Amino acid sequence: MTRDKEAGAGAAQAAKPNVIRHYVLATHDLKAVSSQLQDFLQVDQGFRHDMSAALGFTNEMMMIGQTMVEIIQPVAPDHRVHAWLAERGGDGGFMIVLQTFDAEAFRARTTAEKLRLARDMQFRGQDMIQLDYKRFGTRFETYQYSLPDGWWGDPVGRSYAKSKVAAEIVGAEVAVENPREIATQIGGLFQSPVKGDTVTFVDKQVRFVDAKPPWRGLVALDLKALARKRRGDHRVICGVDWRLV
Repeated sequence: MTRDKEAGAGAAQAAKPNVIRHYVLATHDLKAVSSQLQDFLQVDQGFRHDMSAALGFTNEMMMIGQTMVEIIQPVAPDHRVHAWLAERGGDGGFMIVLQTFDAEAFRARTTAEKLRLARDMQFRGQDMIQLDYKRFGTRFETYQYSLPDGWWGDPVGRSYAKSKVAAEIVGAEVAVENPREIATQIGGLFQSPVKGDTVTFVDKQVRFVDAKPPWRGLVALDLKALARKRRGDHRVICGVDWRLV
């Protein structure tokens, strides 16, 4: 490949929009949260992994449409999620995880904004960058995976059960003290369209709303209902309002 073609390929890769790949919930009781989600979403139990030795937590991965849902339960006594759960006062939405195609450019934008990064490291051979949840309400984390099939949880290679009531996760709400300011900054960092308090990531929206302490961070998820009659149904699970729309 010539240098011009290599540059063109790199530019095309960098121009790809940042996309939301999965949401993470944190809890003291993974089995209970999983059972509630299985009941409300009419989906089978996901894949559970005991990663206590390597990462200090256990998890379960589910899939709604093309979007991963991860439930984590800290096991190591000193795991940072224990502190977060204590700070929040219970279970809650812990993280929104995105795929970026140019980690270096994303890192440069955070530097230009003089932001403190909670994490900037290599994880399983991929650039992992995490924004400070104290600023943005929840943890926004990015990975420079080149393809979806390399994603955490293996959404392509593994056979996940399908929900009988929800086709996809199409939106989220993040509670924070200054919604429009944060929406504008997130939109700039991820180079995604902003309208008022809402940022659009291709086929998903994140709306920033006023925080009502101690409830801040990822507080709601909107799911496209498969049946019209289910629209409007909702249930609070793991501190998150799951809404069929």
